[in-house]
Amino acid sequence: MADQELGKQINSELHEIYLGYVKAFLIVPSTSNTKDLILVDTGLPGKGKDAIIRYIDSIGHSIEDVKYIILTHAHMDHFGNAYDLQKLSGAHIGIKEEGIKYVNGEAGLLYPVAHDFKNKMMVNFIKVIGRFSKPKYIKPDMVLKEGDFPEAMGVNARILETPGHTADSISIYLKDSKTILVGDLLFGKDGLRAPVFYEDYASLLNSVKKVKDANPDLVCVSHGKNYPLSELKI
Repeated sequence: MADQELGKQINSELHEIYLGYVKAFLIVPSTSNTKDLILVDTGLPGKGKDAIIRYIDSIGHSIEDVKYIILTHAHMDHFGNAYDLQKLSGAHIGIKEEGIKYVNGEAGLLYPVAHDFKNKMMVNFIKVIGRFSKPKYIKPDMVLKEGDFPEAMGVNARILETPGHTADSISIYLKDSKTILVGDLLFGKDGLRAPVFYEDYASLLNSVKKVKDANPDLVCVSHGKNYPLSELKI
């Protein structure tokens, strides 16, 4: 039985794992006989790795069952534990091409883009965290693009390219449960709202339209509460 303090099961193929102010998601394929798990995002460096492992253990799996780690984008609260979890599991790591240079160390860390004084101060604080708690860089071996998951992954899902928050942002649409994981494209508080951090607002609006066109029953966000699409406030 899932450890409710660490996370919860959302539906037959999806769990969310609580990592402080951010969440990871675990896809447990239900359409095949595979035990292979898909972990989506990994939390801040050094904070959340143990919670992820303990949650996976609590549902009758182990970290060795994680065969894929998918990153919704290259901010360090999403790839921060990918190195350690990949070492433990041997998982393949995937990210959109634009994010590779940030997670492999070529371009340094990618920080959120703020548009008002309060949130610019928050970004400065995040940069301090980045200097003192820098994540270990990784070498992704899967380049994520728009399209269906390979059949070998055992889940009926599709990658959607959804830039705006960052250029490398992606969403994952689980077709069977009509659930979409949008990373930081949206924030969940009293409905689904635009994030305060974004690189290009016009791109973000186009990406939100793509999410709407997919017509999911449930939208799962990395920060805040998940909501049905009917609670979209943009």
